[in-house]
Amino acid sequence: MISTPARRVPQEPPETSPRQDALQLAALVRDCELAGIARQACVVRLSRLTRDRVQPQHFRLARAALEPLAHAERARLFVLPNQDLVAVWRGPAETALLTVRTAISHLFADVESEEGEALWEELSLPQDSTRLLRLAETPKPAARIAASGGLPLDLTSLALLEARLARVDVARFARRQPVCAMQKDGSFRLQWERRLLCVEELVETLLPGAAPRAEPWLYRRLTRSLDRRALALLAAPGELDNARPFGLELNVSSILAPEFLRFDAALPLSLRGQVILELQPADVLSDPAAFLFARDFVRARGYRLLLQDVTAESLPMFPLPRIGLDFVHLRWSEPVARLSAAAFGTAPQTIVLADADGEDAIAWGRAQGIGLFQGAKAIETHRPGGRTR
Repeated sequence: MISTPARRVPQEPPETSPRQDALQLAALVRDCELAGIARQACVVRLSRLTRDRVQPQHFRLARAALEPLAHAERARLFVLPNQDLVAVWRGPAETALLTVRTAISHLFADVESEEGEALWEELSLPQDSTRLLRLAETPKPAARIAASGGLPLDLTSLALLEARLARVDVARFARRQPVCAMQKDGSFRLQWERRLLCVEELVETLLPGAAPRAEPWLYRRLTRSLDRRALALLAAPGELDNARPFGLELNVSSILAPEFLRFDAALPLSLRGQVILELQPADVLSDPAAFLFARDFVRARGYRLLLQDVTAESLPMFPLPRIGLDFVHLRWSEPVARLSAAAFGTAPQTIVLADADGEDAIAWGRAQGIGLFQGAKAIETHRPGGRTR
């Protein structure tokens, strides 16, 4: 007997939350905008229905009315947190669209919208990207708005963001920040440039409304992806020709990754001993064994190490000679202003005073013997002949 294979039953896509739909819609729109991909879209603005006229069945009927578009090429339906419905598809679908348009007009013929606004919109991508991105903006819980200024990442939005990163040129988000040494006459001389990616700007471009730092552990995973892109960018042929000394913020795990080895192989001899790798305290403390291994590896290769974002309270916990680091990055603040050199636990010459944007920060740093500064004042005055006022 010849057995016939069992017929494969199409599986419905898993249900997603309105919040996830909003993030996925924003990611799709941004993809189309960045790559110039053409898509068609229609929107049923149920959020515009007057609250005294809207009935529970309107949402169910409106969703059913959009069903003919489900057979269009690359069709997707998004249910937003305010109950607006957005269908997006590729290519011609005039017959299906006419059917849907007629069904929606009949369905809401006797229902009024607030201020007489239309309940139905037809849009095109990438031309109408701004309008669709505005629709995708998700209301955020008030408690998280004040804390993060945006919607925290979750695993779904992080996966979408990392997928977008794979297809975006991150070079346009690259920034440089000078770290300067103070001279005896009060002028500043450039020591190295921090090379970094502007995470907030990049995330806002790829996933508008997201707050990348609101969930620290997911943010660390995101920075590992960014590390790989930054290292690949620096390892590109000719990228480091005639480069000046620079600093690079990395995760410990990124130092142990293949991308770092390729970067190291591309580093010109003239920059050996001139590159500073910046580490975060939480990364150092979370896996001491990995940190010690990475520290010994890069120091053997001639790199210097800097501990980033140390506070006045945590500074005594990180005596640099004992943990084998060369510099510590201390942000200027009111608690810092009350410290004296005796509280540092390390030589003042190894401290980079960040956010040194005013005369008070410069004066305090100079009085304490700090020799390295980062901030608006140092940037303003590090040019040849530049002086503090």
